[in-house]
Amino acid sequence: MILTVIVEQIPHNWCAYTPDLADCIIATGNTREAVILNFRDAMLDLFDYKREQGEEVPEVTALEIRETREVETLETRVAAAA
Repeated sequence: MILTVIVEQIPHNWCAYTPDLADCIIATGNTREAVILNFRDAMLDLFDYKREQGEEVPEVTALEIRETREVETLETRVAAAA
């Protein structure tokens, strides 16, 4: 399974999440590279926990990184609405 990971630059940080799993995996980081590594670590920790609980774990063969660069702040939304 190739897992899609959405990476977004948000004000003052980066975040990553996947729409492909029912489980919620969210990671943050100061850089794009850091957030991808943090996401990978969170995913592996979740999978380890699920295995310990006897639950099924998907076989992830690769991460497909999709990046959005839209940084929207409250000020941006207010200015656009005016």
